[in-house]
Amino acid sequence: MKINKQFILGFALLSLLFTGCDTRNEQEVAYEFTLGDSVTRNFKGSVVDENHNAVANATIKMGGFTTTSDSNGQFTLASVPVLERFAYLTAEKSGYIIGSRVTMPHEGENNMVIMLLPENVVATIPTGQASNVILPNSVKLSFDGAFVTENGAAYNGNVDVIVNHLAANDPDVFIKMPGTLLGTRTDGTLSGMETYGMINVELRGSNNEELQIQPGHVVDMVLPIAENQLDTAPATIPLWFFNETSGLWEEQGFSRKVGNKYFGAVSHFTWWNNDYAYVVATLFVTVKNSDLSPVNGVRVTITRQAGSTGDVLMDLGVTGVNGTLSAGVPRNEVLIFRAFNSFGILINQQVLPSSPALQRYVDIIIPTVDRVSNAAIRK
Repeated sequence: MKINKQFILGFALLSLLFTGCDTRNEQEVAYEFTLGDSVTRNFKGSVVDENHNAVANATIKMGGFTTTSDSNGQFTLASVPVLERFAYLTAEKSGYIIGSRVTMPHEGENNMVIMLLPENVVATIPTGQASNVILPNSVKLSFDGAFVTENGAAYNGNVDVIVNHLAANDPDVFIKMPGTLLGTRTDGTLSGMETYGMINVELRGSNNEELQIQPGHVVDMVLPIAENQLDTAPATIPLWFFNETSGLWEEQGFSRKVGNKYFGAVSHFTWWNNDYAYVVATLFVTVKNSDLSPVNGVRVTITRQAGSTGDVLMDLGVTGVNGTLSAGVPRNEVLIFRAFNSFGILINQQVLPSSPALQRYVDIIIPTVDRVSNAAIRK
């Protein structure tokens, strides 16, 4: 089975010094990366459920703008104020957990898809006593029975546990997951991330009020590792939670590998993610026709040759109207580069050798043959 794992370049707000260390034979490096200037961009997208059916009347928010999805789940947002390399959108509707997406917006129309996940109550547990919630896929949550309301008051009564587990080999991982895989480490630096599985847990009281774990208490959490990740799964891996305000993941704690599972403990609930953090280089991609006219809408993916068994896909996004794309890739690794036209046809494939460079470039010229559909394959 093809495994989808995503890695995105760490974004810095306005201007940050970016320092990181890849323990897999990586030297410590420091460089500056910016999100660029304020710009306005146009967005078009769709909101769907887990069956890929349209979700109408979802509330869409980005950059202070708000709209709703139509009967076909479609939405548009024009001239939205964002940064050149950062745009954060949320989608919300009753009966679903909040969905979101982060993208590097380009000129022209930016297409986005968000798959909303249901408020799936998997168990109802009491307060004041220990309880285990175990799912068929071996996800396990161990509660000690201490909960509080949003204002910090102790809660007594039944607790509905809402769980959505997202395996790294889920074919819809890119449209289900929140934001993108960009995280703030405990030392304040930003890092790209490679997921080994994530989970969203939400707690509700008897009146549907939002609950949290009582301060000073933790919930033990066990998440399975996808079978074709077992060969590269680290013995210890950072835990990250998703900050719905910033659109970033934040490192907090760690999980340990025991057999084919990761064991960790968390003190509050939102999305949690077991992720390996990478030092990255910026990859600049330019796609042109044989007459040097830019090609819009070319999707770029990267496969880590040293990755897990199977095709480890890193979806870097699509080229804009100027035929360019910039995104983050691991440093000092052999990478397999692929580019696909808007019909999903492979138009370029090449091996990028391992390099310590912080900036890398790939220029693609599509042959005259079948230029209109860009269907010619160039390896």
